[in-house]
Amino acid sequence: MQFDFTSILFFTLWGFVVFSFLFWFAYLYTKRKLITITSTTILMKIFIPLIIMYPFAFSDKNAKATGSMNYRLYLEEINATFVICLIGTVFFILGCYASSQIRVKNPLINSFTFAFNSYLNKMNIFLYFFVLLGIFLFMYRLGFFQTFLDGRSFGMANESLRPIANLFYSLCTFFIVITLTYYNQTKLLPILLLTIIVGLFLTTSGTRGGLLWTLVMFFFIYYNLYFDDKKKANYSKLFIKGILVLFVAIYVGDARTGQYNLIVSITNTFEKVFYGNNFSDLRDFSWVMAYWNQEFLHGKTMLSGYLAFIPSAIFPFREQWSLGYFTVSTVGFDPSVHPGLRPGIFGESFFNFGILGVCSIGFIMGFIINSISRYVQNVLYQGTSKKDAIIVVSAGYILADLMMNFMITAGFFKVYVVLGLIFVGYVFYRLTKGGKKPGFKKYKITW
Repeated sequence: MQFDFTSILFFTLWGFVVFSFLFWFAYLYTKRKLITITSTTILMKIFIPLIIMYPFAFSDKNAKATGSMNYRLYLEEINATFVICLIGTVFFILGCYASSQIRVKNPLINSFTFAFNSYLNKMNIFLYFFVLLGIFLFMYRLGFFQTFLDGRSFGMANESLRPIANLFYSLCTFFIVITLTYYNQTKLLPILLLTIIVGLFLTTSGTRGGLLWTLVMFFFIYYNLYFDDKKKANYSKLFIKGILVLFVAIYVGDARTGQYNLIVSITNTFEKVFYGNNFSDLRDFSWVMAYWNQEFLHGKTMLSGYLAFIPSAIFPFREQWSLGYFTVSTVGFDPSVHPGLRPGIFGESFFNFGILGVCSIGFIMGFIINSISRYVQNVLYQGTSKKDAIIVVSAGYILADLMMNFMITAGFFKVYVVLGLIFVGYVFYRLTKGGKKPGFKKYKITW
């Protein structure tokens, strides 16, 4: 790219934003608060995909993923989408700050935690596992696993069977968080074995996000839990684990296309990370913007996502106005083949309601995420035993992950699956434990 005054101005702005975030992360590190729900949400949803990736989106190496013509078109929109994302980020941070100044009662988070805790026993875990095994065998008979990494693709190609795949893989991700939490409490090897088996189930989807994001989430859960133990919460080890997970994500993507050579995957890791489809949110946002007709959707893709409990096969509105269909059809691809582009956490709100939607949803989500984070940190700072505290930390991360689906609705079906499980868990809790709620001391987060 050629540098002119505008380019210099934007790269100066980018440098300032990056420095500000790095300064904040360094401050959190000195306070042993580097890993919290708020900080990891900002890291994974904003800082890496929307801020760090900005300069890399200008490279012509992106043409391998987008095509030469699309690359030239989206370059004209990069600065605009970057500014939109920065505005959304500012309002997300303002929402976080607002939640730190207001003491919010936590009955819903309490109830969510108690419901999650209902699954943390051997009987319920084994019952859950046999349900998953039954669904897996049923899917096998339906022809889902003709090749090992074909589960999700088979569901995409067979619309009437897609809800089964979505249900199964959503159940698997929740199960893995449950078993890893329980294993951390008990160190029972059979529980770890069940985790590995269900991890293999999840791998059959052929997508990288389900299993790997679940593992990353549990890394964050573990390091958040042991924030006060420098031996167990060694950030250097966390960085190494993150690199390994990233490499596995690259390799799974290669294996899905028939490339199984580890050396080739290692050689191409840098280009796949920075110019591929792993953190392409800002690029995809700009790509859709380049073809967009400037007509706001007025909530149609969001409504389609929120109605995910209705199969699209019997409700065409869901298929016609899903976020994936909108992004793919806008850029001229075939929605029956391509699952969709990823416009980041501010893209969908912009296409639906413009900058007002970005500001409003950014603020609300910042408030919610930081409220959950403060609840979790409150429990940790009270000196609660690690065996009990991990229940709260795990439940908090799951709840925060569910809330983020309100910002980008492509995977909203998972929200209903998890809420269904939480409802069953809460009923079980009420029937067996009663309605006793623990009280927590007042806690003021350092922002």
